Amino acid sequence: MTRTAQIDYLFKLERKGIKLGLGPTRQLLEKCGNPHHKVKAVQIAGTNGKGSTAAITWWILKRHGVIAGLYTSPHLLRFNERIRVGDHCIPDDYMVYWIKTYRATLEELDVTFFEATTVMALSYFAECGVDLAVLETGLGGRLDATTAAGAKWAALTPIDLDHMDMLGETTKAIAQEKAAIIRSGGTCYSAPQSPVVTAVIRDMAAERQAQVEFIPATADIPHLQWLPGEHQRLNAALARRLAQVILGHEYDEGTAREAIRQAVWPGRYQIIRSKPRIIFDVAHNPHGFEAFWSTFEKETVTGLKWLVLALQTGKSACEALQVACQGFDRIILTQTGIRHYMAADDLTTYLQHDRPEPEVIPDPVAAINTAAGKAKENDLIVILGSHYLGPAVAEALKISFDMVA
Repeated sequence: MTRTAQIDYLFKLERKGIKLGLGPTRQLLEKCGNPHHKVKAVQIAGTNGKGSTAAITWWILKRHGVIAGLYTSPHLLRFNERIRVGDHCIPDDYMVYWIKTYRATLEELDVTFFEATTVMALSYFAECGVDLAVLETGLGGRLDATTAAGAKWAALTPIDLDHMDMLGETTKAIAQEKAAIIRSGGTCYSAPQSPVVTAVIRDMAAERQAQVEFIPATADIPHLQWLPGEHQRLNAALARRLAQVILGHEYDEGTAREAIRQAVWPGRYQIIRSKPRIIFDVAHNPHGFEAFWSTFEKETVTGLKWLVLALQTGKSACEALQVACQGFDRIILTQTGIRHYMAADDLTTYLQHDRPEPEVIPDPVAAINTAAGKAKENDLIVILGSHYLGPAVAEALKISFDMVA
């Protein structure tokens, strides 16, 4: 098979959807020689901020000279962005080799896309001889494929309503799924949580005879040049604590603070242009939109505020839409066209009548170009609502998502 056909096969596994459970991942790990036994790891779960926390942790470790792997999802433009070692993404050549080697096993075990990519990431990290891998949990925690890696350290970012169709209808139920990454006899590090979530985490830790440490919201964190917002300062505080624990006596506060200042994580309040000011943010649920808004409301704008919005389907779409659309003068509704996307026309049915009359442009590239073409230099444009807007943002605005500070 050609290189393209091998990689296409991996993406075809997405058709199987999401199947929660650790059995297939553990079986695949064994078939691949248990690469996770060769890699120390930290696993990060939560509703929002887990990708940012993982990335900042990775930046701190790198600045300390650690050969660090980073596994996150989803990607913005290329799949390779999900798996990084040092300053490089996983190369196509390794992906082709791994798929070719284990394709029959993937079919035999009937694994999903995420199960396969998680094991491929761990295999790559083992091959590269990383000192530590930072793993962002995909969905939930208790039954997520990353949990099969048996990470030595666990961390929880803020937990709220998230994937209610799969994780539960209440914050408590969802917290129970995510807090289940706490290992027996281990220690979990958590961002500040609501009282309900805090109780769940403490109960889980007690049940498993584990320790839990909540990172104070008042932690002394330097200004993050490329990741604005108080929520990112909380993520950085959690990342710094993880780095302290992982590095032990090799941890240096000055090095950590410089890493935090320079950390880059594309798609998180990413300022792409200045005239007009264009911001891209992948916030996609009510909690994420509230974090976005707390930063956005500090913007000083003399012109109009434009919003280009796309959402994926989900029970919280209506609530999310109302939070996302507040305060904008012009609204363009579009769609990602990827996986479980919400059609742009359907978004109009969720929009309250007191909002500006939206313009519906299903093609996301055309939607972004329309806003950029009509906006004046003193206007501000926000592109919001999904990781899956990444390809359209890259094409329309002629950018990449390379993580270079």
